[in-house]
Amino acid sequence: MSSISEIHHKLFRLYEHYVGEPDSSTDVYGYWVFIFGYILGAAGVFVFVVGYAGSADSYTLIRGSGVTAAAGLALCLFGIVLMLPVRRIGIYASVLGLLIALSGVVFFGWAYPYNWRELGVDYSVQVITVYTIGVGLIAGVTALVPVLTGRKGMFVDEEGATDDPAVLTGDAIEGAQFAVFRDEHGDWRWHVLHLEALAASNGSAVTRPDATESIERVQSQISSAGLMELTTSAFRLYEDRDGTWQWTLARDDGSVVGASTGAFADRDGAETSVSFLKDRGPDADVIEIDGAAFTYAERRDLWYWQLVDDNRTPLAGSETGYETQAMAEDAAHQFAERFGRARLLDVEHVGIELVEQLEGWTWRLVDDRDNVVAACSETFDSRRDAEAAVEALLPAFESASVTVAGEPAYELYDSGDQRRWRLVDETERIVARSPRGTTADAAVERSADQFADHALEADVVEIEDAAYEVYPDDATAAGEPEDTLPVTADEPAAKPDGGTTLEYDGEPTPDWHWRLVTDDREVVAASTEPHPDADTATEAIQRVREQASEAELIEFEHAAFQVYEADSGEWRWRLIDEDGNVLADSGDEHTSRGEAAETMMTLKEQAPDAELLEIETAAFELFVDEDGGWGWRLIDEGGQLVAEDPETHPTRGAARQAMNRLLEHLDADVRTMDRAVFQTYADDDWHWRFVLPSGEVVADDAIAHPTRDELVDSLEDIRVAAAGAATHTIGDVTVQLYESGDWHWRLLDRDREEIADSTVSYANRGAGMAAAETLQAHAGDAPIFAIEDAVIRLDGSDDWAWELVDRDREVIASAAETAPSKAAVRSTINTVRQLAPMAGRVDFDVASFELIADDDDRWRWRLIDEDGQTVATGTETHASSEAARAALEDVRSLIEDASILEIDSVSFELHTAADGWVWRLVDEYGSTMAESTQSYESRTEAREAMNNVKSQAPDGWITFTE
Repeated sequence: MSSISEIHHKLFRLYEHYVGEPDSSTDVYGYWVFIFGYILGAAGVFVFVVGYAGSADSYTLIRGSGVTAAAGLALCLFGIVLMLPVRRIGIYASVLGLLIALSGVVFFGWAYPYNWRELGVDYSVQVITVYTIGVGLIAGVTALVPVLTGRKGMFVDEEGATDDPAVLTGDAIEGAQFAVFRDEHGDWRWHVLHLEALAASNGSAVTRPDATESIERVQSQISSAGLMELTTSAFRLYEDRDGTWQWTLARDDGSVVGASTGAFADRDGAETSVSFLKDRGPDADVIEIDGAAFTYAERRDLWYWQLVDDNRTPLAGSETGYETQAMAEDAAHQFAERFGRARLLDVEHVGIELVEQLEGWTWRLVDDRDNVVAACSETFDSRRDAEAAVEALLPAFESASVTVAGEPAYELYDSGDQRRWRLVDETERIVARSPRGTTADAAVERSADQFADHALEADVVEIEDAAYEVYPDDATAAGEPEDTLPVTADEPAAKPDGGTTLEYDGEPTPDWHWRLVTDDREVVAASTEPHPDADTATEAIQRVREQASEAELIEFEHAAFQVYEADSGEWRWRLIDEDGNVLADSGDEHTSRGEAAETMMTLKEQAPDAELLEIETAAFELFVDEDGGWGWRLIDEGGQLVAEDPETHPTRGAARQAMNRLLEHLDADVRTMDRAVFQTYADDDWHWRFVLPSGEVVADDAIAHPTRDELVDSLEDIRVAAAGAATHTIGDVTVQLYESGDWHWRLLDRDREEIADSTVSYANRGAGMAAAETLQAHAGDAPIFAIEDAVIRLDGSDDWAWELVDRDREVIASAAETAPSKAAVRSTINTVRQLAPMAGRVDFDVASFELIADDDDRWRWRLIDEDGQTVATGTETHASSEAARAALEDVRSLIEDASILEIDSVSFELHTAADGWVWRLVDEYGSTMAESTQSYESRTEAREAMNNVKSQAPDGWITFTE
C-alpha cells in the first residue's frame, strides 16, 4: 500500500472511531480540513494575544498572526462546505473562493505594514475586498443561496427522494441486494444476493465510500456486459488505464499462466509480441547456464559482450563495440585473462603512478577516483630511477611548506651543510639572498629579519674607491633593545683615540666608531677606541689624516724602547712589544730628552735585544705578532695609538701594502652611517649589497642591472617586498599555489625548480589550498604503482562500481551494476575473478526459454529474444526447476493453440474450474470486477446464475454490516 493510501486509510479510521460512519469521502476530508483550519486560526489568535501583551515587534506580530488566523478561517469554512450535502459544482465554487481568500491572505502578508493605512501606498481596501470575495464565495454559494432563494437546486442536493429499493416499496416483486461487510483485515467487501449470494467482489476497499463506489461501477456496467466464453487457451489483449497495451496468456479455465513483461505504446506492438511468442515459443530451447557465461548482442552494427551468472544477473560488460561477433568473443576471452592478472587499484586519497613514455619514465599523481591531478615535469632513464625519485620525494611531503605565488616570501633553505635565505618577490623572481651561509637556524633567521626591518628606511649609497664610515655600536644600529640601566659612578670612563674621556649624563648614548672601507667592503683602517658621538669620531678621522700624512715608517721585529714627549711637554719612555703592548714605562716625567734616555738606558741593560726608537712625529709601525702575522699601527708623537690594521697579513710586504692603502685613501669622504644602506657597486653590471651600520653585509642582490639608475629604480619594489614578506622554511619539497585564470598548485624543489604541476584547476584560492593540504596530509602514505597491462579501479562517486582500464586509462570493461558499499563491490570483483575464466558461451541469436529462481527459491520461466531482452514471463511459481520445466512444456502447448482476444469493454467470462463451471466479470482493462461465489455442475447452470446477477445487480440496494 502506498503512503497516500495509508494516510487515506488512517483518516477514515479516525473519523469512524470518533465521529461515525461517513456518507462519503468528502465528509471525512471536510472534517479534517475544518479541524486543521480551526487549529490554525486559534494559533493565530493565541500568538497575537500573547505577543501583544509582551514586548514583541508589533508589526511582525500582527502580520504573522493575521495571516495565520485569516487562512484558518477560510479553511474552516471550506471544511464545513465539504461536510454539507453539496453538489459537485458547489464544491468547485467553494474551491475557487478558497483560492481567492488565500490570495487575499498572501496580499495582506505582502502589503502590511509598509503599504497599509498611513504608511506607503494604502492597499488595505483592496486586500479586504479580495479576502471578502473569497470568503463570500465559500459560504455564500452553498449556505446563503439556499437560504435566500428557498431552493437548493444548483448547489445543494434536494431531499425527499427515498433510498429504499423498489422491492421494499412494492414497486417490484424481485430484486438483488449488495451486502457490504468487513473482512478479517477490517476492509470492506461485498456480495450480490438474490435469494442466495451469487457473486463476490474480487478485491477489498479500504473505506465504505470506496466500497460503494466499486458497487456503483459494477451496477453501471454489468447490464451491458457481453459474454466471452473460453473454450481454449487465449491471449487477452487489453489497454491499460495509462493508455498502454499489455497481454496475458490464460488457460481455458481463465487462469493466467504468462504475461508480457513490458507495456506497448499501441495495439500493434502488443500483437507483435504475441505473434513472436506464438512463432518462437513452441520450439524455443531452454537455456541453462552453469556458473557463468558470456553473451553477445548486436547494437547499432556493433557487437558487445556481457558476462552473466547462472541467474542471468549481469556481472560485467564491454565498454566499446566490435565490428564482428568473433572480435567480441576474442575481447571477452582477453577480458577473462586480463581481469585475473589485473591489480586492484584501491587509492584512499592519492596515489603515484609510474608511467613509461617515449622519452623515458615519469610519474603522476592520481586521486581516489583515478583522475590525474598532477604530472611530473621530469623524465627518467628507467623505471627504477623514477621510483627512487618518488621514494625520495614522499617523506618530504609531510613537512612541506605551502606557499602562494605572487606573495613576497623569505625562503629559508639548506645549501650543502649551510643554512641560507632568499627573498622572492610577487613576480616569483629571487631579488635578494643571504651573502653567506651559516650552520645555525637562528643566525639565518636573524639575518633575514634584519633585512626586513631596515630595508624600507635604508639609504642608497655608492663608494668611490673608499670612504670613512662613522657608525654607532651594533646594538643600537641593528634595532636591538638598548641597555637602559644607568651608568654608576664606579664605572671607569673610557678613553678613545685622541684621549677623549667618555662621560654619561642621564640616559646612556651609543658609542661611535669609524672605519675606512673600500668599495668592496675591505676595511683598511678602524678606530681603536669608542667616541661619545659622531662629531668626535669624525674629529678622530681628521686627526688620523693629519698624523698619517706626516708619519714615518718604523719597523721592528721584537720589543723596542721608545722616548717621546708627552702632551705636558715633559719627556717619558716606555718599552713596547712587537704587538704594541706597553711592557714598562718611565712612571715619572723628565725635564729633558737626555734625562729620559739616560733612565731608559739603565733598564735597557735588562733587555739588550730591544731596539731603540726615537719618535719626534707620528709614525707607522710594522710589527709581527706571536702567531707570525704582520700588521701596522699609527701612533702619534706622544706615543698614543691613533689607528691600526684591522687584520693581520702573512708577510711584512703585505702589511706594508695594507698601510699604503690607508695612505692612498687618506682623503676619502667621511659619511655618517647611522642606519643600514644599500651600497651600489659596478662589476661589469651594477649590483647592490645591504650593509648594517656595524659593517655586516646581510643581503646581496640576485639580479644584475645594466645601469645604476635601473638598479636604484628596482630598489623600491625590493624594499616593499622585503618589509611585507612572510617567512617559510623550505625543505626538499614546497607546495606552491598559483593563479592562472583558475587556481593551480605545483611542487618545487629547494632550488625552486618545478618537480610537478597540477593538471586540474580550482575555482578559488580556498579550494586550491584545501587540495594542497589534502595532498600534504596523505601523499606520505600514497601507494606507488605502475600499470603493466591493466588494473581494476574503484569508483565510489555515487554507489560503488569497478572498471578495468589499460595503462592509457581506456576502459576495457566495467561493472554491469553498482554495489551499495566498497566491501560489496570488492566481493563482486572476486566473483568475476572466479567466474570469468570458466564462463562458457550463450547465443541469443534465436529466442530461448530460461528458468530462473527468485529470492524465495521459487522457479518460473521467461522467454528471451535475440537481443537478450525478456519478452514474456510466467505468472505461476514452482518449487523446483524440474516443476518449472514441466509447467513450461504445458505452456508450449497452450501457446500453439491459443486464440487472441481483445478486451475493449466490460464482459463476462465462463470457464471451467477444478470442480465445475465458474464465471467472472472483467473490465476493459482485464481486471476482475466480480466473480461467482461457487462452481456449477454445468455450463448452463453457471450461465443462468450469471444472467441472474446481470439482470438484478443494476437495481440492487446496498446494506452495510459491521
